[in-house]
Amino acid sequence: MSGGADSTALLLGLRRLAREFDIVTWAAHLHHRLRGAEADRDLEFVRDLCARLGVPLQSARWNTRARMRRRGLSGQAGLRTLRREFLASAARRAGATAIATAHTADDQAETVLLRLLRGTGLPGLGGMSPRRGIWIKPLLEATRHDIEADLTECAQSWREDSSNADLKYARNRVRHLVIPVLLGRRTQGAGSGARSELLVGNTKGRGTSGPEQRDLLRARASLARRLADATHEIRSVRQSLELAVSLALPGICSIEAGEIALDSREVASYPMLFQRTLFRQLWSRVSPEGPGLMRAELHGLGRLAATIRGGRVIELPGGWRAARDRELIRFFRWDARPLPGRARLPVPGRTRWGELTVRGRWLPGPRALQRLAGKGAAEEFFAADGLKGGLELRAAQADESFVPFGRRRPVRLGRFLSKQGVSLQRRSRPRVLADAGGVLWVIGVRRSARAPVTPLTRTVLWVHAEHHD
Repeated sequence: MSGGADSTALLLGLRRLAREFDIVTWAAHLHHRLRGAEADRDLEFVRDLCARLGVPLQSARWNTRARMRRRGLSGQAGLRTLRREFLASAARRAGATAIATAHTADDQAETVLLRLLRGTGLPGLGGMSPRRGIWIKPLLEATRHDIEADLTECAQSWREDSSNADLKYARNRVRHLVIPVLLGRRTQGAGSGARSELLVGNTKGRGTSGPEQRDLLRARASLARRLADATHEIRSVRQSLELAVSLALPGICSIEAGEIALDSREVASYPMLFQRTLFRQLWSRVSPEGPGLMRAELHGLGRLAATIRGGRVIELPGGWRAARDRELIRFFRWDARPLPGRARLPVPGRTRWGELTVRGRWLPGPRALQRLAGKGAAEEFFAADGLKGGLELRAAQADESFVPFGRRRPVRLGRFLSKQGVSLQRRSRPRVLADAGGVLWVIGVRRSARAPVTPLTRTVLWVHAEHHD
C-alpha cells in the first residue's frame, strides 16, 4: 500500500473482512527512493497504520532509477512493472493466494480515456478487469470521492503523493486537465507540478474544499460511475464474444507441420469484431507470453481474410508471419537465417548441412527392395545407374521444375509443394538432393521420378536426412 486514500481504505476494508471471513491480511509497501523525505513520511505512516491495525507489513527500499536503467525501463510504466514484481515477491513470501490493489472507478475512467487517446479496440475499452489471476481490484467500482468521504467520516487520515499533480505524466494530464474540461470546469495552472481544482487535501489527507471544488468532485465521481458501468457492459460483451469464438475456432482452424491455418472464407463470413476477437484469441495461443496484436496488425489480418489473392504477408511480433495461401491464412514462424550453401554428399559418408545431417551409402538391389516396404519420410532410395555425376545438397528455387515420382511431366517446384499442403516456411525454403541431371529428392517431401529402383536394379543409393533443432 502507498498510504494514499485508496490504499488506506482498501486496507481498512480488508481488515474488517478478515475478521468476518477468517482470512489473513498482509500489507506491502515499496519505497521508490524518488521523493526524499516525503517518501520517508509515507513509509512511516504505513508502518504506524499497520501496527495499529495489527496487520503484518513487508516493506523495501529500492533504487528504482538504477533498476529501471539496468533493465531498459522508464517512466510510470517502468515503475509500475517494478511495483508489480515487488508485490508478487511479497505475496510469495507471505504465502498469499491473492494480491489486492486499490484501483478505483476514477482510475478506470482515466485508463479508458488514455487508451482511447492512444488507440484501442474492444479489450481496451473494457478497461481493467476486477480479477486477473491472483490480482484483484476490490475498489474498482468505488469512486475517490466516496472513498475520501468515508475516510473523513471515520476520522482516518491518508497521505497525498505530490507526484500525482505533476503534469509531465499523461495520466495526470487526463486527471487534472482533460476530465475537468470534459465536465465543463476550468482548471488552474498549466505547468509541471500544477494542481487542478480536483486535487484537494493537504499531505495529511484532511484538507477542506469550497462549494465549487466539492461540485467538481461530485461531477467527476458521476462520470467515473457511468464509465464503470460502460466498461462492465463492454467486458460482458467481450466475454460472450470470446465464448462464441472459442466454439467456432476448432471448425475453421487446423495445425499443419507446426503452422496454424485458418479457412479464410469462413473467417471472412464473420463481422469485423468477431474476426478481430478470433485473431486475438488465436494469437494468445500462438504467443501467450508475447506482446498482443496492434491495430495495424489486426487490420492487415482482416485484409488477408478479405482478399482473394495470395502472396500478401503480414509481419507479426516474435518472428511470426501470416500469409494468404489460396483459401487459407497461415501463421508461421519465419526463420530469417540464410540457407547454407551447396554441400557435396560423399558416398559412403555423411554431411552436416545447416540443421540437417545427411548420410548416404550403397546397398545391394535385393536388400534395398526389402527396405523399401518400410521406408520412412526421412529416407529415399535411388538406382545407381540412373544417377549423373556427383551428389550435392542445395537450396532449390520455387520456379525450378522436376518430375515428381509417379508422374510423367515436369512441374514447377513451388506449385507442386503448394498442392501437397507443404507449410509456407518449408515451401519458401525447399532443400533438395540433386545431381548433374537436376533434382533427385525434395528432402522430406517427394523424390523425383528419376533413377527408380526395380527388381533388376543391382546397386542402390540409400540417403537419410536427419533434422536437428
